[in-house]
Amino acid sequence: MRRRSFIRYGGAAGAGFALAGCLDDDEEVPDDDPGDADDAAEPDDEADEVEDPDDADDAAEEDLDFPTESLEWMVPWSEGGGTDQYVRTIHPIVEEELGESIEIDNREGASQQIGTQHLYTQESDGHHFGTVTVPGWQFAWLIEEVDEFDVTEFEPIATHGTFGYTIIANDAHGIEDFDDLRDAYDEGEIDNFAYQGVGSASHVVAYLLRDEYDMNWQNAVPYDGGAMVNEAVISDEVPAGIATNTSAVDAIDTGDVSMVVNLTTLELDAFPDVESIAEYGEEMDYINQFVQVAIAPPETPEDVRQVISEAIETAVDHEDVQEWADETGNIVEYGDMDEAEEQIVGTLDQLEENVDIEEFREMVEEEDD
Repeated sequence: MRRRSFIRYGGAAGAGFALAGCLDDDEEVPDDDPGDADDAAEPDDEADEVEDPDDADDAAEEDLDFPTESLEWMVPWSEGGGTDQYVRTIHPIVEEELGESIEIDNREGASQQIGTQHLYTQESDGHHFGTVTVPGWQFAWLIEEVDEFDVTEFEPIATHGTFGYTIIANDAHGIEDFDDLRDAYDEGEIDNFAYQGVGSASHVVAYLLRDEYDMNWQNAVPYDGGAMVNEAVISDEVPAGIATNTSAVDAIDTGDVSMVVNLTTLELDAFPDVESIAEYGEEMDYINQFVQVAIAPPETPEDVRQVISEAIETAVDHEDVQEWADETGNIVEYGDMDEAEEQIVGTLDQLEENVDIEEFREMVEEEDD
């Protein structure tokens, strides 16, 4: 049965975004007085006295005393989840590069909102930063109508990885692929389906799977993050659920769980034979494919953020990290401060364009009543 849709399909699949405000290369600048142009072309003795910008930058770097104490790296998910594993993989190299200890502070709950609200209130001196997962972070912020902070006020640092959602199932139910999973729900052999928190991106994915892909679960069960979903599926507390491809590796290594379908179009080296959800309908990368974005509290100076960004870049390129990426099939890659800014602002714009937030909120509230 097809239910009312909260997705605006007029370009949701594969929709892109870009930051506005840049002057096109071909755009003409109004002419000033031609005489001024001639004067500007004349040699100016005072020009020799202007300091070389590169020298000024070097001087600024020499004067920057950062960090001066231990740092805190906030992760808004529980330990063992996909985001946490990415952070813990690059953490030792970032710590070495910065020359100070870094405490990883897991603050799970409310689909990343509890952790980021904490980060929002911290000192803007660079010693506090965090990693969020977009677009899930912005989606939950919109759904929950959080007033305590604005996601666009956080300062960008870097991006350091990409991953996506998958569905895993307990092997006791004999589910080998997505068709088997749909049949098991249709025939009443299983009822429950796990996702990663009320108001999270996986929450909307659970409903999309039911309403657009005929996966007719009876009860959608929320957990605080991928690690807890994994534990629930491994123990057969729920027969199947949404995991990240990062954390799914550990669940599958137990021998009790298998991956059923890749919910993105990402090529997963660790699971080359698993089908993509795009084989069954529209691709859902706009809500299922995630980027790790390092952020800092509002007004954190750019120069100290740049120091952290460069440390993350070194960590991402480190042979140990890339070896982990090769072994697990995870995508670990660096994006600079501009890329992080684009992920924060552009992804929010994309979500608001493609998902009817109010419609989804009302639908969930009606079904919960």
